[in-house]
Amino acid sequence: MLIHAATDNDIHPPLFGGPQRTFGLLRGLARRHEVEVLCLVPNRSRAPRAERAAGVSILRRKAWYTSAVWRLEQARLAPMFLAAAGHAVSAERLARAFSAPAEALLADLNLTGLFGADSAPLKVYTANNVELDHFRTARADVAGSAFWAARLRALEARAVERAGLTVVCGDEDAARMRELYGARDESVAVIPNGFDETAVRAPAPEERARARAALGLGEREYAALFVGSDFPHNRAALAWLMDRVMPPLAGEGFRLLVAGSVTRSLAGRREGWLLARPETPDLAPVLQAADAGLNPVTTGGGSNVKLPTYLAAGLAVLSTPFGLRGFASLKPWVVTAGLEGLTEALRTRPAGWLARGLPMPAEVTEHAWGRLGERLGEALEAKRRGGDIHAARGGPSAPAAGKAGA
Repeated sequence: MLIHAATDNDIHPPLFGGPQRTFGLLRGLARRHEVEVLCLVPNRSRAPRAERAAGVSILRRKAWYTSAVWRLEQARLAPMFLAAAGHAVSAERLARAFSAPAEALLADLNLTGLFGADSAPLKVYTANNVELDHFRTARADVAGSAFWAARLRALEARAVERAGLTVVCGDEDAARMRELYGARDESVAVIPNGFDETAVRAPAPEERARARAALGLGEREYAALFVGSDFPHNRAALAWLMDRVMPPLAGEGFRLLVAGSVTRSLAGRREGWLLARPETPDLAPVLQAADAGLNPVTTGGGSNVKLPTYLAAGLAVLSTPFGLRGFASLKPWVVTAGLEGLTEALRTRPAGWLARGLPMPAEVTEHAWGRLGERLGEALEAKRRGGDIHAARGGPSAPAAGKAGA
């Protein structure tokens, strides 16, 4: 079947969580279906208007008002979801970007205004977070936050109401969608976050040796990696690592690797145990060099793409309980500790499955984006047939009651 998708991020190359999830699932869908995705990009974008990557047809259209809303958000005058109003006004024009009528339309929250303009019979709300919860934890400093929270709740409720299927990334988010908006079990599919199996793998010994040498890591040094985009929950996690976790380990052979746009918050930091690398689409060098991956987050929405990525690379993983949300099946392979216990947990120098001479755990393999995209396709096909989306072969786990995921 032909599937349309719409997002207000440029998904290729996928640099951080939201675009990674969108592109990963769409390329999995493209294994069995034809997929076209409309990406709303800022006027300054130099990316091609049309591109094909991993079987996905990417259509980019510029929207001047997204840059204006971004400036308002930076000034803490309005949240980014205000752009949804502009997308809704432009919905008819935007829908004409697609080449032909489709059987399904998948839309991120800000693009759900296309539900009334696209003729696809199955409308799907693809929720990267429970956006109301995420807003309350990450954007509460915007002027008139109570007013904006009410607007966002109405927008998200409308998206769930109009969608034939809402796709979330964890059982916790599924429970919140039912609690907040009355979503029915048969209209919610849980597709967890995953890793890019085309780029992330356990390194051979010689690859690991080269990667460590390139970073100047000694043979006996233990390298702990934190990957993150420049968002509040990642900045808070990195600040804890810098100020509370790593200083007691100074002189004991530990190094902290930090990769991604969250490194912007490290301006002026020059600790001898710190190695920082800016945002890049290729994380292989730092993943191959590291011994452990860290996920010390305590706020945020959805679930963290970094966690299955660390595991797929063969690293030991240390996470807060909150950082494990959405990944119940991966819990046996993660060292779980509260913020205050991370230093001692690191001091034990935990070893991942690769260092222990084990094969990649089956639970990790199931989180490859290609497989997850196929599972989403099975859920879409079941929904079109009027069947049980949770009974699809290898399909998403049935949602279970739980607390908020953000």
